Amino acid sequence: MGAESSMTEALRAAGPVGRDLLEVDWSITSVGEPDTWPLSLRNAVRIMLSSKFSMWMAWGEDLTFFCNEAYRRDTLGTKYPWALARPASEVWREIWPDIGPRIERVMRTGEATWDEKLLLFLERSGYVEETYHTFSYSPLADDDGTIAGMLCVVTEGTEEVISTRRMTTLRDLGIRVGAAGSEAAAVTAACEHLGSNRHSLPFVVVYLFSEDGTVAHRRGQAGISPEHSAAPPVIAVGEPDAVWPLHSAWRGEDVVVSAIDELFPDLPTGEWTEPPTRAYVTPLLQPGQSKPYGALVVGLNRYRPFDGGYRDFLELLAGHLAAAIGDARAIEQEKQRAEELARIDKLKTDFFANVSHELRTPLTLLLAPAEDALSDAAAPLPPAQRGRLEVIARNGRRMLQLVNTLLDFSRLESGRDTDEFLATDLCAYTAELVAMFESAAERGGLTLELECPAPVTAYVDRESWAKVVLNLVSNALKFTFEGGITVRLTAEDDRAVLTVTDTGGGIPPGDLPRLFERFHRATGVRSRTHEGTGIGLSLVRELVEAHGGRVGATSRTEGPDRGTTLTVSVPLGWAHLPEDRVRHTVEEPIDPATGQRARAYIEQSVLWLPPDGEPEARGAGAGTDSSSPLVAGVDGGEDRRGRVLVVDDNADMRRYICDLLAPSYDVRTAMDGLDALDQMSQDVPDLVLTDVMMPELDGFGLLRRMQADPALTSVPVIMLSARAGEEGTLEGLEAGADDYLVKPFSARELLARVRVNLELDQAHRVRVALERSRELLDQAQRLARLGSWEVDLERDSITGSRTFFDMLGITREDAEERGARAIIGQMVHPEDHDHVTAQLAAAAVGETIVYEVRVVTPSGEVRLFQSFGEPATGPDGSRLVRGSFQDITDQRALQQRLVAAEAEREVVERERQIGRDLQASLLPRTDPDVAGLEVATYYRAGVVGTQVGGDWYDVIDLGAGRTAVVIGDVMGRGVRAAAVMGQLRAATRAFAKLDLSPTDVLEHLDPLVQDLAGDQIVTCVYAVFDAADHTLTYANAGHLPPVHAHADGRLTLLREVGPPLGAGHYGLEPTTVQLGPADVLVLYTDGLVERRGEDLQLGLERLSSAVAPRTTLPAAQLLSGVVTALAGDGVDDDVAMVVARAQADSPGGVARFEATSLAEIADLRRTVAEQLTVWAVPPDRIADTVQVVDALVSNVLVHAEPPATVQLRRLDEAVLVEVRDPVLVRPRRRRTSDQDEGGRGLHLVAVLSDDWGSRSTDEGKTVWALLSWGGRRH
Repeated sequence: MGAESSMTEALRAAGPVGRDLLEVDWSITSVGEPDTWPLSLRNAVRIMLSSKFSMWMAWGEDLTFFCNEAYRRDTLGTKYPWALARPASEVWREIWPDIGPRIERVMRTGEATWDEKLLLFLERSGYVEETYHTFSYSPLADDDGTIAGMLCVVTEGTEEVISTRRMTTLRDLGIRVGAAGSEAAAVTAACEHLGSNRHSLPFVVVYLFSEDGTVAHRRGQAGISPEHSAAPPVIAVGEPDAVWPLHSAWRGEDVVVSAIDELFPDLPTGEWTEPPTRAYVTPLLQPGQSKPYGALVVGLNRYRPFDGGYRDFLELLAGHLAAAIGDARAIEQEKQRAEELARIDKLKTDFFANVSHELRTPLTLLLAPAEDALSDAAAPLPPAQRGRLEVIARNGRRMLQLVNTLLDFSRLESGRDTDEFLATDLCAYTAELVAMFESAAERGGLTLELECPAPVTAYVDRESWAKVVLNLVSNALKFTFEGGITVRLTAEDDRAVLTVTDTGGGIPPGDLPRLFERFHRATGVRSRTHEGTGIGLSLVRELVEAHGGRVGATSRTEGPDRGTTLTVSVPLGWAHLPEDRVRHTVEEPIDPATGQRARAYIEQSVLWLPPDGEPEARGAGAGTDSSSPLVAGVDGGEDRRGRVLVVDDNADMRRYICDLLAPSYDVRTAMDGLDALDQMSQDVPDLVLTDVMMPELDGFGLLRRMQADPALTSVPVIMLSARAGEEGTLEGLEAGADDYLVKPFSARELLARVRVNLELDQAHRVRVALERSRELLDQAQRLARLGSWEVDLERDSITGSRTFFDMLGITREDAEERGARAIIGQMVHPEDHDHVTAQLAAAAVGETIVYEVRVVTPSGEVRLFQSFGEPATGPDGSRLVRGSFQDITDQRALQQRLVAAEAEREVVERERQIGRDLQASLLPRTDPDVAGLEVATYYRAGVVGTQVGGDWYDVIDLGAGRTAVVIGDVMGRGVRAAAVMGQLRAATRAFAKLDLSPTDVLEHLDPLVQDLAGDQIVTCVYAVFDAADHTLTYANAGHLPPVHAHADGRLTLLREVGPPLGAGHYGLEPTTVQLGPADVLVLYTDGLVERRGEDLQLGLERLSSAVAPRTTLPAAQLLSGVVTALAGDGVDDDVAMVVARAQADSPGGVARFEATSLAEIADLRRTVAEQLTVWAVPPDRIADTVQVVDALVSNVLVHAEPPATVQLRRLDEAVLVEVRDPVLVRPRRRRTSDQDEGGRGLHLVAVLSDDWGSRSTDEGKTVWALLSWGGRRH
């Protein structure tokens, strides 16, 4: 019955598999009932069932099958529990040809086998499955040593093998298709590579769709012949009898096609012996793409399930291929786009050339009559008309300059170069051109200097050189506000070098490399105007390069030498020029055409400058003159008129608009956005009329700054722009402008827009005031969570304030449409319907009502409201009820939370009291007084508000100068952990009193922990100190290492450690170290050293650093100092700590004797008495001691084996007797009587001694007795 009970219980405790083994009818198996199993089989089954590794075993002649839980879970599949106790050859019938010979060899030779990632086709899931396993077959011996079975330890590597295969395919596919330069190359490379993975991809076919998706063409295949019926070259996508359902792929859907081996009997098999039964069709689609490029058709591995991993793998394959096709098509499209852009660029050049010629004719007819009228001395014009014609002529010349620049570009691009290179004194010619800017520079407050140390003669096209100089100097004037401009011309290294240096703000480094590019304009650079086409400097570059020269630029944006230098250099001589266009003629003065061009540059520059030649300034009125028409119409004596601020960087435009508005409005002007903001900071206008393109701060920037300023955000803004079309208008309005006017505009249109916007603004201000009043009322109600309502009982209507409807979660319109009864019926909580109806009825007859009501909002939330109401009469005599509505949901919830919090506080207080009481009963209240040790202890709980936890300690006097010191930790905190701790501490004390060795104590505690702690982890250190020889013997079950502080200052961590208690591991080995006089032992729990998110080693180092300087202190002071250093600010976990210092030996002596036969006892008694007399032991205790020695030695010689070794130790008013013998058997009873075996010997020892006991040693056992006198008890 013992074996049966033991095996049955073992199987029952072994989890689901063990219980299923009990259900087997073992009588029909070759191994028989479990109670008849040999010991070797029982042990093998126990080991297998308890292991976490996947195992199965076979036993007996027919190799009866056993397995554990891990093997059932990982490998058996649907064969479980059918496989239990069946012959292994039947269980693994499908792979027996592979594993049978291996098992037979193990059974025959007794030698183990090893296979790594062996391919096995298992039938465990209802189909034949490709699997890979790493396993070893080991022999199992019967009780007589013969091989009776075998054990298999196995790890399945199917997912690893298949994942690696797939990842390799994906990685290499990306490399192969990434190098393809065309669509066809990408598909070919992909198919060549996919054909190398025939395990996962028995065959692959790639189809690409036509533009409309009606036809798909095969572009590649792998693993299948192009003549095969499953890979037709063309598929009609919409046909119902198409070979593959590509219509799903065209819609972006994937599909699995089944039974393809029946549709195509001769399908390729890939790496397998059987063809695939299913195929997967997935679209070749990139993320964000609406229509796929094509479809990927893949034959599926019939030996693997088509699960998420398989599908993800194929989708990634399709994604890689789709990306490669997309990249290839993008490259092709980019080539086509480049060719198209080149064609368009040529068309553009031709267009500019043609349109520029066409523009010159009407410009001539505009400029010539205007200039004739201005120069006609015979018929002088009135001042007003002369001013208008001057504006026309000035802007006509500017337009002609732009047309000429476009013609220059088209001429250079088309190769129609007509330059004639004349020998020219560049110094004289350049000086004439620069001199034209002197008045403009002076008006702008700038200096203009020309430096030409020596004459420089070069061959240049004089008109081109003039364009270069005029562009560079006017550009410098545009970007320079202080300092001056220096033009320098020198000859350096056979080159004429022209530099134009200004003291402007400089050009950002990021813009310098692109400064001479066409249409590029530097950003963030202060300039006098935003006007410009971005082609001036690029024209300079192309003109200079036509001379064989080059351009360059340097600039600094900070420091005393801030500014920009533009450099032009052309070769001297004529060898580098076309010989047919070189003229060795005498230089000529500036021709009329060049003078006309220079005049246009000068006039344009003057328009950028402040009036009257004064330096430009910021502030109110900047850029205005009180005597000019700019502020005409301002009369402080008249009633206040509308104030308009005109912002434009073009002086002609400012004057024109000001003249139009001055008769009706007070007008001020500003030159750019910053100037406008400066003026508005002192005087806010009623309307701002601003250009879009301006320097410093453009129109959009001005608008953003005004919207960000509360004082300006309500000022209406009309934007003027040359950007025509709906897009420009929408951009302005979306940016926040009130109106948008496109140049050119008529005077009547401008005046109408200004008038309408001012009137709209006035109306808006009135409306805002009314809205503000309403908002203040709504705000007051909203802050008070109070709404007002009115119900017309006769008309069944309901209205109220905005807050009222917001609280209900409905709109005013919804309430008016549904009516009062419907609102009450649909929104009032069903349990409150009757109550609300009754309250309204009471108000209808004249009562004032107060009630609470629950409302269900449209979101489903239930809110609690308090309502006050009173009767009223409408203008037409109708009966009304008016009242207020306040949300008190949060107030009521707060009241309930306060009640709950108070209840919870009372529970916590009760638990705290329970914790204090429990802790007081579980741990020692005072530090114990034991022989040979100075002991100090400490405990602090980590749970806030209580003093109990799972950490514990104890110090136990074992007698005979031996002391047990123990510390442990039950992981967890609170009453439950403390309860487990208390039981373990009591058990430890009981085992300690048996004077067991440290390892025996911990092994006795191990099963107790399994029963008490469940899944909690328990650690413990049990140590025994022997004061006689200053040895410390300890065993550690998973606890942190104690600290041994030597008297010489060295620190040692006692790191020998075994598994935690409750793990079921035995065979701990004790460790013995010397704990000499003044040495210190420190035991502690993890709360002292562990910190969340920190390496434990750091905590151990902190502990060592805290202990080292305190080793000479008394134990209590040492403990207090360490706790303060490591846990002074409080810790999350419990902290327990024991400090034990070994004390020096008391004055006394030691004497040793030995007896091998009963005949020697008389001499032994005499010798002992003499020694005790020398030690001055009282005579009565000498007699008692001699009798104790006699009894113990006699017991050894009669009942054990000689020799009997006697050791006497003189203590303070006591003698310790120890008798050792080589026999391990110890006295079985702690309290003896004269009926015990061995006669009256032990009973006599117990009677005569203050204390006695026995303990096992490595050589046998020791029985000891302590005899004291003088009233001192040890």
